[in-house]
Amino acid sequence: MANFKKVKKGRNLRRKCELCETNIEYVDYKNVEFITKFISGIGQIKPHVSTGTCARHQRKVANAIKRARFMALIPYTKDKIRVLASAASANAAQATAEKAKKEAA
Repeated sequence: MANFKKVKKGRNLRRKCELCETNIEYVDYKNVEFITKFISGIGQIKPHVSTGTCARHQRKVANAIKRARFMALIPYTKDKIRVLASAASANAAQATAEKAKKEAA
């Protein structure tokens, strides 16, 4: 698991939550730089296993990300993903239109 660190003797130590160690009680949705550490390259919220946060702070981070998205501080998806998805759907629509023309002719 990613929540454990390997020790030289082979035992695993549990990784501590970064937010618990710094005594952060409120995750501010306006702090975009901090929140983006918990978002993947695609734009999804990273799971607690990869971020190392406890369940309590993972919920707070997720709610802050959702609020920031709603307030348009953070995009729901990245630009490349949106462009690729629209290009793929445009190519599919063009291919079906060409098939329809061939069948009609």
